[in-house]
Amino acid sequence: MSACGRRFDSGADTHGRFVGQIALILPAKGIVDVADWPTCRMIGLIDSLRQVGGKESSFERRYYISSWELTAKELAASVRNHWGVNSRLHWVLDVSSDEDASAVRKDNAPQNLSLLKKIVLNLIGLDAADKAKTNLRLKR
Repeated sequence: MSACGRRFDSGADTHGRFVGQIALILPAKGIVDVADWPTCRMIGLIDSLRQVGGKESSFERRYYISSWELTAKELAASVRNHWGVNSRLHWVLDVSSDEDASAVRKDNAPQNLSLLKKIVLNLIGLDAADKAKTNLRLKR
């Protein structure tokens, strides 16, 4: 095993949640088949332990490959940022257009409607002339 980096991140103990992460990285050279992944430079592993309130902890192990050479700290931050963007988008869509309460279920309609809602959200965000703090439902 080549040199690896580790990062433990206890995160913030907010809203009754605690998340601990350990990130490990390895250079991909000699491990990853260059024919399959020609630009792969590193392999990452993140072990997460998450506890919400008094409930039993849940453990997750996720693997990553990257064309960037990241440190363990940078890998952990990138993964956290990715999920943060995803969570913020989901929250905005749910609050502004009640996406979670949608009863649309037939064929491709849920994906199509979700895509249209994301387009509308982007168009609203592009309106730089409107500096008013109007809520998204009214803008929509």
